[in-house]
Amino acid sequence: MLLENKHYCLVKNLSRLMSMQTSKHHGEIVISRRFLNHFPNEKALENHEKNCQNHNAISIVLPEKGSILEFKKHKHSMRVPIVVYADFESFTKPIDSCQPDPDRSFTKAYQKHEPSGFCSHVKCLDKSSEPILFTKTREEENVADIFVDMLDITEKFSCWVKLRRI
Repeated sequence: MLLENKHYCLVKNLSRLMSMQTSKHHGEIVISRRFLNHFPNEKALENHEKNCQNHNAISIVLPEKGSILEFKKHKHSMRVPIVVYADFESFTKPIDSCQPDPDRSFTKAYQKHEPSGFCSHVKCLDKSSEPILFTKTREEENVADIFVDMLDITEKFSCWVKLRRI
């Protein structure tokens, strides 16, 4: 015979229980019982509830028209010795497919992307290559294979050799 122990605990102050798990300073927080989300004060919870009642589940905030977004926290970036910038161009061809089963989850593939060319630019330390531009001229050319071969060729840059010695 298997005996089970069941233990229940009355939580009198949900804020005190949750603040230990959500904050380092262990100060009091306000908990939304509906969403089980925490807020630093009652005003923040009220603002959240106003948005949730009148809008969709996700609040989208876009920058003002004409404003410029830029990266400012350069101390959080990491300098890397080698960067490859590449862009592929593709032709899209329609795909004939059978009807999906409505009782199951599915993704409907309706077109196939066939690469037709690429442009790449390799920057190594403080030197950079000339952009490499390739456009497919024959149907049997495999653009992805040609791109990988191009990376093998650029590996022979002198700065890559210097990096291997370090």
